[in-house]
Amino acid sequence: MTNKEILAKMPIGEIVPKRILAAMKRKGLIFDYSFWGYLESARISYKDPDDSWHRYVELFPKANAKDANDFMGTSEELREKFGFNGEINYLGFTFDTKYLSGCFKPYLVKTGPKTEKVVNHSMCLFGAII
Repeated sequence: MTNKEILAKMPIGEIVPKRILAAMKRKGLIFDYSFWGYLESARISYKDPDDSWHRYVELFPKANAKDANDFMGTSEELREKFGFNGEINYLGFTFDTKYLSGCFKPYLVKTGPKTEKVVNHSMCLFGAII
């Protein structure tokens, strides 16, 4: 089964499986993911006129996650280079982050039109996604 077929069968709101996350990481759409399937963020440092700052980013709509560690510039250049809009597109589908209850890291979920059936996951006491 191809990645596109897997994504086509996934309902809106479903957590993206690690097989798809691996493909998105290779494409540069996400920085990294954990063994449990949540997203790891890249720490991007930038310089403002008065001080240095950093920002944690999970999604890279311009498919340039590999450039996150080497970035040197201002906050305006940061926004222009990485294009933070909260969503990424892969194989014609749209994805966004979602924090499940009790999680400190976001999961990647499939998003789409509100007319489709939506799955709403939560996390139980033992860390299982239900």
